[in-house]
This record gives sequence, structure tokens and C-alpha cells, in this order.
Amino acid sequence: MHIYRWDLDRTYLETDIHSVGGLVRAALEHASSKRTVPGAGALVRGLLATEPSAKLVILSGSPLQMRAVLEEKLALDGVRVDRLILKDNLGNLRKGRLRDVRGQIGYKLPHLLEERIGVDATISETLFGDDSETDAVIYTVYAEILAGRMGEDELRAVLQHSRAYPDAIERALATLPGIQRGGIVEDVFIRIDRGMPVDLFRLLGDRVRPVFSWFQAALVLHQRGRLSLQGLIEVLLACGLLDRPSSLAGLSQDAIRRRL
Repeated sequence: MHIYRWDLDRTYLETDIHSVGGLVRAALEHASSKRTVPGAGALVRGLLATEPSAKLVILSGSPLQMRAVLEEKLALDGVRVDRLILKDNLGNLRKGRLRDVRGQIGYKLPHLLEERIGVDATISETLFGDDSETDAVIYTVYAEILAGRMGEDELRAVLQHSRAYPDAIERALATLPGIQRGGIVEDVFIRIDRGMPVDLFRLLGDRVRPVFSWFQAALVLHQRGRLSLQGLIEVLLACGLLDRPSSLAGLSQDAIRRRL
């Protein structure tokens, strides 16, 4: 079995999370009006079709109150999700936890680590995010903990630096005894959405792979044996690259040049 962990906004969905108006529209629009990032739906479907026993877990900062519409959107896309974790922003506001409304590290890291409690080290993972928040840092810390290269002191320091609340820090630390260690995270794919220079990601290690299109991730996953040839073709078509040969060539050459 394999686990695919996805972010949602700007990774799977074309959500405008950088303006108040965009956030309001995202909260009010119907499932059929939500736009999937080109290739994202095809990639998820292809991965699960190639390995039907694989699990799809989505961990998003989207509000808990959007669960029904997001589940409907995923169903419309033909995506089977095993677990959808959303943020209780109304609860955070009621409790005066304002840092939790926008903060991601103190929200996502405890959830990711709790998800690994009791999971055998032979079950590997592939992670998907974007450059609009802190996904690359969160996933790298998570992967380093699973690999046994980061421990309690380092995790505490990361969470404190991110201004996570004390109970979130304790939740994360409490997971460590129950997590098996190993080379669990195979790849971390980060969609370049805000134009962050790809060279910056080298600081996070070889497993972090910034991509300009989900087609580039599909190329890597096909080479890994995680995505069938048919799945790769479906992603290519969903990205609209068949009618744009210059873009197809550019993305392919970039993937080769950067040794994705």
C-alpha cells in the first residue's frame, strides 16, 4: 500500500487564497463552479487506478464548514478520497486563536504526525503541495522526522519558531513514540504557483521536486512505476499539452535538465 497526501488550495483547486474576496468566493461557490488545477484530477485518478490499494488523504487549511461542497467537488472529478481533513476556523475564532486561522505549520504538522501513529514503516508516501504557503517546509520536517533525522528538540524548535500554540506543540511531540521510522517519504512535489525560484528548494534536499505543471510530476511518478502509461497520457491531455507542443517540449526539457 502507498499513501498520497495532497494539499487542496492552489495544489488541487484553483482557489484565490490571497485576497479576502477570493476566500469569500471560495466559501460561497457551488461545487460545479470550483476549478481543478490542470492535470490534478487526472493525476490523482491515475495514481489510484495504477495502485487501487493506495490511500488518498487530503489535509487542507480550507474551513471545516466547506466539507460538503468539497466532497461534492471531488466526487464530480471522479476522485475517491479516503480522508479529508479541514481546519476548524470558526472554532479557532471563537477561542481567540487568531494565529491558527492563517498559520499552517502548527496546524498541519500535528495532523500529519498523528496520521502516522501505528502505521508500518513499509507503507511509503508521496506528498503534494504548492509554493503559496509553507508546504515544502512542513513536508520536509515531516519526512525528516519519519526518517529519524529529526527528533523532539528539532520539532519543538520548528513549531515554536512558527508561533504554534503550546497545545499544538504538545500534540505533535506526543506522536513521536508511536511513529515507526524509515525512508518513508519518496517524493515531495511542490507546484510552482507564485513564481518562487526553484533553486531555493534545493536547500530542502533532493526529495523536494518543484514542478511547473502536474505533467512533470506525472513523468516522475511514471518512472517510479506509480503511474501507468495510460495515466501519464491522461494527465498530458488534462493539462492541454497535446495542442501546445512547444509547452510540452519545454516542460519535458526542464524536467530532464533539473533531473526530476
